[in-house]
Amino acid sequence: MIINVVEEGGGFPWHFDTNNYTVTLAIKNGEAGGLFEYVPWARSATEKNYDGVAAVLGGRSDQVKALALEPGDLQIFKGRYALHRVSPVEGARPRYVGIFSFVEEPDMVAKPERCQQLYGRVLPIHYERERVRADTLRD
Repeated sequence: MIINVVEEGGGFPWHFDTNNYTVTLAIKNGEAGGLFEYVPWARSATEKNYDGVAAVLGGRSDQVKALALEPGDLQIFKGRYALHRVSPVEGARPRYVGIFSFVEEPDMVAKPERCQQLYGRVLPIHYERERVRADTLRD
């Protein structure tokens, strides 16, 4: 499990998960912002939907949904196929979320560049296993 702490101005950029399923537990919200925004089924194992993804990234999509998770909320999410992000946190109080990730492919971990982008650090295991993949989708 990772405890993700996001301070003022921070969030997560739009992305797809490396893993198949994620379970999040909201622990503490920032003063404002920090919304979980997502586009369900933005892609599939066979359809990459580059045009739809580009529309979301360019702010031209009406498919984006927002969810304000409250402390104690448990979310089970299939982020491999849903494009998602966390909007910037506002205020002095940081946002805390516990993140549990599950993969179907043994030994699969995030690619080093994705891990650096999302968590600010990379471990040796990310380089050792960066080619272990269950599909041809990009993280």
